[in-house]
Amino acid sequence: MQRSATSNNVVEHAEPSSQARDYLKVPETAGRACIAPKTIYNWISLGRIGPGEGVCHIGRKVVIHWPTFEATVLRGTLNGAA
Repeated sequence: MQRSATSNNVVEHAEPSSQARDYLKVPETAGRACIAPKTIYNWISLGRIGPGEGVCHIGRKVVIHWPTFEATVLRGTLNGAA
């Protein structure tokens, strides 16, 4: 935890937990997986990957739980998509 002082107020900045760091944006996920971000977006829109593969929608943003995505998609348990 970091602290910074601003005009007699102390503001605490929480560092992301290891669990929060497991969620990646689509371009970050694509980079780790060595595939194009468009491929991931296509898989999502076609219904090939979803919550079971770690895809989470937060408002209009999409984040992917890397350990789940890696286990299901990259290790071959996803049928026909990887």
